[in-house]
Amino acid sequence: MADFGISAGQFVAVVWDKSSPVEALKGLVDKLQALTGNEGRVSVENINQLLQSAHKESSFDIILSGLVPGSTTLHSAEILAEIARILRPGGCLFLKEPVETAVDNNSKVKTASKLCSALTLSGLVEVKELQREPLTPEEVQSVREHLGHESDNLLFVQITGKKPNFEVGSSRQLKLSITKKSSPSVKPAVDPAAAKLWTLSANDMEDDSMHLWPCRRTGKREVKGTDELPTQVSLWKLLPGRCLPLCQLPLPWDASLQTWGKGASE
Repeated sequence: MADFGISAGQFVAVVWDKSSPVEALKGLVDKLQALTGNEGRVSVENINQLLQSAHKESSFDIILSGLVPGSTTLHSAEILAEIARILRPGGCLFLKEPVETAVDNNSKVKTASKLCSALTLSGLVEVKELQREPLTPEEVQSVREHLGHESDNLLFVQITGKKPNFEVGSSRQLKLSITKKSSPSVKPAVDPAAAKLWTLSANDMEDDSMHLWPCRRTGKREVKGTDELPTQVSLWKLLPGRCLPLCQLPLPWDASLQTWGKGASE
């Protein structure tokens, strides 16, 4: 029997089912106890009672399931998830199960690739197949009796998986470097003369002598009433015999302004 890397002081669990011969189970447990020594512990769990065994999480360093000689154990998704829960971070599962070499979606017996995927979905990492071996005639008969499955394409596959080096759902405080907020930006001072130039009173806006004319900048010269697209609006005040420009306002670029032309209203 392989020692599965078991050393003194480790906690080991052996999972068995009704297909496991009693004498073979006892022989396996005795060998494991010799490896773990007085400081270690070997627990024996029936696969049908594992979910009700109330083991605390991270209880075992190594779990052996289906490895009792003569066993034909099948592992459900719930059993694999429970095994992953009670394994310690960095702990290993060694599993043996009969598999189909041909794909059969209606069969309760999985293929080797589906069994590896099931271990990965349970939360284990570094899942790999260790070996394959044919079933003995006694084991084929055990599959028929305990699993109700009959096939000529069965093999035993031994697979191992490892629990990550952390507990699922564990948390750790992160140290964040928070920089000091900069002081709010200060608005630039407004030139009182400029503010006065661009401020219109209510009286100015109601004055009939106030007009807006579109104009195009050509150097320093303003041309009013041209057919070209205006870029500015000038505010003028009409006085008897003359016009006084008060200010100029830039126009935003807008496609609707392209309709400007001769004969258009102000």
